[in-house]
This record gives sequence, C-alpha cells and structure tokens, in this order.
Amino acid sequence: MKILLLCDEKSNQKALAHKIHKEFKLTGIVLYKLKKNVVEEKYFKFILNKAVKFLSCLATFGQFRKAWFGMLDYYSRDFPEFPIKPLLEVNDINNRNVEKIINNYQPELVLVSGTNILKEKLLDLIMQYGKIINLHTGISPYVKGAPDSTFWCLYLREFDLIGNTIMWINKGIDSGNIIATEQTYLNGNENLLDLKIKVMNHGHYLYLRAIEMFYKKKLLPNVSQTSFKPKRLFLSKDWGIYQQVIALYNFKRYFKPNIIKETTHKLVSLSTKISNHFN
Repeated sequence: MKILLLCDEKSNQKALAHKIHKEFKLTGIVLYKLKKNVVEEKYFKFILNKAVKFLSCLATFGQFRKAWFGMLDYYSRDFPEFPIKPLLEVNDINNRNVEKIINNYQPELVLVSGTNILKEKLLDLIMQYGKIINLHTGISPYVKGAPDSTFWCLYLREFDLIGNTIMWINKGIDSGNIIATEQTYLNGNENLLDLKIKVMNHGHYLYLRAIEMFYKKKLLPNVSQTSFKPKRLFLSKDWGIYQQVIALYNFKRYFKPNIIKETTHKLVSLSTKISNHFN
C-alpha cells in the first residue's frame, strides 16, 4: 500500500513518522516548512504580537512555552531525523509540486499532521487515488483549532476533553467526519510537560490504530460532527495573556488526582459512540 505523510519538521512529527514507517513502511514524506517574511508583515502588528507573547510568558512564568519546547526536546533525543528522506520541502502544502507527487505516486492513503489547511484542489486530487486522514490533538467538535487544544481545555476547565481525534479531512478546520476520538488517560499528577507528552503519544497511538484498520481494509467509522454540541473553534490570536493566566490557574488549582479521576469516567457522548465501532 502506498502511504504518503504530509507533516511539518518538528520532532514530534519525526517521532510519528518513525512509528508509522516501522509498522507500515511510508512511501514518502512531504515536509511543510513555514517561512515567515517579517519584512512583508506590517511592522506595528509584528511588534504588537511579539509584545503580547513576551507579556504572556512573563505572566505565566513561561510555563506553556517550556512545556511545548520540552516536549520537542523529549522527541528529538530519540528521533533526530525522519526515517526516510523527505521527497519535497514546501512552505505551502498546496504547492503545485505536491500535486505532482500525488499524481506520480497515486497514494492509497495520505496522512496529514501539522501542515497548513489543504485546499479543495489538492483534496480533490488526492481523493482521485485514495483517502486522507488527519490527527487533531483535541476532541472534536468540542475543542478545535490552535494553538493547542490541550491548553484550551485547561482554560475551559474541561479536563475530560483532553484527548485526540482522528478524522477524514474536508475543507474546514478540524471539521471532517470522525474516525476515532478518545480521552487521554491521566492521573492528575502530571505537570504541563507530562501532559503534553502523554497527549501526543496517545495521539500517535490512536493514529496508528486507524492506519492499521485501513491497511487491513476494515471499514472505518465515518461520523459527522454536525449533531454534536458545543462546537468550539479556537484561534491562535485568541490565546492571549488573560486566557493563559486562567489556564495556568485552573491547572494549578483544579488539576488534581481526585478531579481527574472523576473526569476520566465522564465519557463524552461522541467518544462513546465512536469507540463502539472503532474498538
């Protein structure tokens, strides 16, 4: 089976690529590398964004930033490189050269993780040959978007929504039909770094389970998100000082073993419906 992985260059993606390649042998990797040209940005907007990030780090003692980069360091130790050399590097996954690779390899399965949004033209091209699935580190449709659904769960104080979703890709943001969704097992003793690593490892595991089912030609669930509420899409620009302070307070004040034990048994209705078909 021809399997292509479209992903970014971070070490968590290298880890995912290694895990997939070990089990199923990747046909190829297309690497998404975002290149920001500061000169093209409005100077005031650029300075304002930098100032907000700096103040947010001060207000939260940089703990969210430390957790993110700590997770990357954790993976980089074991996975410094991709298991195979990427076929192509692009700063937009909708690049024409990506289309050429799709036409050349005609993959039966395209896996997406950490890229920009695939546009309709590329989606239609891929679906001429096979299927496209995506990993979202959050439980859709309840918590979607960026920069980090796990941290948005802390802000909401909805720890039962910390988990992962595997979905078929459509034109929206984390809005495709659901293949699988699960809570990440937590015990309440995790620090922020532990939390990041556990959620990411669980996401990789869930992704591998979905790929295995597809590889074995089993029927994967295809459940629409439209009937589930609330549908919440968060954007990176909304992750400001206030949101980070509240998220950190909720984590320090409420993220405890007794509370996590309660939320672990508080099954999300969507998770229950999917797990009956996926397990």
